[in-house]
Amino acid sequence: MNITKTKNKIIIIGGNHHNTLGLIRSVGELGLPVIVLLEPCDLHFCNLRFSKYITRLHLLNSTNEAINILQKDYWTDNEKGIIICGSDTSISLLDANYDKLKNHFFIFNAKGQQNRINYYLNKIHTFPLAQESGLSIIKTWHIYNSNEIPNDITYPCIIKGNNSTISSKEDMFICNNIEELKGCLKDGTEYLIQEYINKEFELDAVGFAYNKGSNIYMPCVIRKIRDELNNQSYYTRLDDIKEYPQLNTDSIKRFIQGIGYEGIFSIEFLYKDNKFYFLEINMRNDGTGYIYTSAGVNYPLLWILYCTNNLTSSILNSIKIKTPFYSMQITDISNVIKKKVSFWEWVKQAYKTDTYFVFNKHDIVPFLYQIYIPIRQLVKKLYKH
Repeated sequence: MNITKTKNKIIIIGGNHHNTLGLIRSVGELGLPVIVLLEPCDLHFCNLRFSKYITRLHLLNSTNEAINILQKDYWTDNEKGIIICGSDTSISLLDANYDKLKNHFFIFNAKGQQNRINYYLNKIHTFPLAQESGLSIIKTWHIYNSNEIPNDITYPCIIKGNNSTISSKEDMFICNNIEELKGCLKDGTEYLIQEYINKEFELDAVGFAYNKGSNIYMPCVIRKIRDELNNQSYYTRLDDIKEYPQLNTDSIKRFIQGIGYEGIFSIEFLYKDNKFYFLEINMRNDGTGYIYTSAGVNYPLLWILYCTNNLTSSILNSIKIKTPFYSMQITDISNVIKKKVSFWEWVKQAYKTDTYFVFNKHDIVPFLYQIYIPIRQLVKKLYKH
């Protein structure tokens, strides 16, 4: 199939983030027109809008406005639009409106049922199914406010928001005692509290599920070499999944099938003492997604092929993926300043890096604008003084 001949409009929804930028490039490099619905952001700091692959850009005043734009500009009974989500907020919105949209758009979904993805966006609902599927889980507590802290919590512990459409990585903390825990909790936010495990490393397994989760394609995983609690995937390596025999792929398949999910997904695991522990599932494109595209497996393309009835086993079997494959965020230079890596070691790693999250010589302007932003801020600061 000549994918550039497809009449289906490709619509990407996400925020000003390398996740969305990676989606734009993954589709644009195929020669397909790219329509972007950009979630509310300060345009002064918005670099992805300069990608050369964007055919049409909608700047949303609110994420909810995406539904109105889809109905006004892309509502057709001929060729359904193909939507690819790059944020929890966008997939949550589409899932809440799935019944209204499903006859006009292809959307990541779970069993073709409205709000089933939203059910599992509450992380606490994923753990029973993960455990039932055979995945190892970490002892977890679910609390609604700071006045109801369970007495059996073990310290140190890690806290995070229960639903990432409401909270963010800024709500993640490691607490060594109950006083620290109370100091981190905000009223009105649902939290997960988990036993803290001093991990050896983390894996991010990105894959593609189709036929309501009955089929899964997941040939490789990302190992996080340098990351932080609130800033992850600074420096990573893509490996063949066969390099990690302790990772129970059969359990992952049962888990995805239990949800009935179809679309691009990622599952995060923590590794300690020869065991992988399930952390969470993301039912949308992952922030590391473009790494997979660069290495040889374009997951947005697989979704497009599936939606147009052109995905075959021969296509999947013909995919050649380069591993190991290194990626880096330019902001990883901060780890040199923090003395987590020497400058010369960082230079060597940057030299052997195969792809970057924002820098791309074929689509250079978003990177140049990213560099321009701090320079502009510094000039303004100096001018004021």
